[in-house]
Amino acid sequence: MATSMIWRLLPISTLTYRQFLGGRAIRVVVVLSLIPCLFAGIYLLNSGFTTPAGFLTTLFLESVIAPTLLPIIVLIVATAALGNEVEDRTLPYLTLKPISRLRIVLEKLLAVLVVTIPPVVIGLALTGLIAGLAPSSSMNLFPGDPTYGVGPVIVAMLVAAVAGIVMISTIFLALSLIVPRALLAGIVYVFVWESLLGRFLPGIRIVSVRHYVQSIFVAVLDDPMVTIESATSLQASFIVIAVVAVVSIILAAWRLRTMNLD
Repeated sequence: MATSMIWRLLPISTLTYRQFLGGRAIRVVVVLSLIPCLFAGIYLLNSGFTTPAGFLTTLFLESVIAPTLLPIIVLIVATAALGNEVEDRTLPYLTLKPISRLRIVLEKLLAVLVVTIPPVVIGLALTGLIAGLAPSSSMNLFPGDPTYGVGPVIVAMLVAAVAGIVMISTIFLALSLIVPRALLAGIVYVFVWESLLGRFLPGIRIVSVRHYVQSIFVAVLDDPMVTIESATSLQASFIVIAVVAVVSIILAAWRLRTMNLD
């Protein structure tokens, strides 16, 4: 009954969700989402160099999650939601239905969020819980190491990750209708713009998704010892993400309306 109701209300989202569940994308997303757990397990074997909170902060902010892993997870799904319709030439059948282009984009976006957010949230929560198992007696505290538990860090990671997923999803959903092979373009973007140039060029940091994800993490954690260069406030970060999301959705709907589907 519930499934039938969802199908009537959100047919495109339901169909897209089923397509993801039956494909390889969801399996790749789940595997990638669990990679931080592997790092947490390694840390658990040798936890004497920092506290669990310090380890999780470094893992999220600098080493793996925000700069590289999170964008890759999202772009795999976001570029496929509409990009696969274009490549398989099934998009004309979708646009022939008496549904507005904006609704198509919004329902595709909903499917992307439903597929990506739960695995990422579960992976990050498990990572925090595993790291939190490190025995405190084995730790050698260094100046600046957080002394609180993993709870505040897990909350900060989840809030920042969900905000980043929304921002990245809308950007690459629109990009998949504009750029051929959007997945390849997205991978280049992640490794060149976000991971490489974003680390060393201050001007680029301000226009990178990574910067706002990190800014939200720092603001939610609210630890004076944990900060990033030129951090954006929490309110401003959410405003930027909302503006980018709205513009990307409008751009995707406009592109869907004007592109040649023959």
